[in-house]
Amino acid sequence: MRMCRIKIKSITPYSASRPVDIEKNKSEGHEEFDKRIWREKAHFNKDEDVFIPGVSFKLSLDEVASMLNEKIKGKGNQTYGKIVSTATVAMSDLYINVKKSDLKSITIFANLDGKRGGTVRGNRTFPIVPSWEGTVDFQIFNDELPAEVFERYMTQAGLLTGVGRGRPGMKAPAGNGRFQPVSFEWSEI
Repeated sequence: MRMCRIKIKSITPYSASRPVDIEKNKSEGHEEFDKRIWREKAHFNKDEDVFIPGVSFKLSLDEVASMLNEKIKGKGNQTYGKIVSTATVAMSDLYINVKKSDLKSITIFANLDGKRGGTVRGNRTFPIVPSWEGTVDFQIFNDELPAEVFERYMTQAGLLTGVGRGRPGMKAPAGNGRFQPVSFEWSEI
């Protein structure tokens, strides 16, 4: 088993859209409700430190590995996608050195019910972080996944699929959540 600590830096802004369990006031419409609770859509801990869930990077990595569909030499039709999906785990979240109270917002014209292709559209407000960086730890359980393949896939994940709301992997025009790995620090477990 190996551990890889990845230092990541943003290419484009990060925007979160975490579902919230807050009741709408009877007197407010959806747009007013969104303006009131937009900060709650970010991920944060009890100290209100904002983070990007490690699982977001894992899902981005899985998506790009499946997309690239690269066969393993000497293993017939076996691909790295299968190994990446079953043998890698994000072991930490990526804290971006922003407090919940310091978040900025962005208002976009979108589906009010949150469903693509919905019939009711209006203004939605989301948290956005223009520039971000941090580290995320991954554990790799299969030695058949070479470090250079993992690093290449993580780099491609940052460009092709990204993390958060409006990321390229969701075919969103915003292109939010793109990132670049700055360094990979490997260790044996």
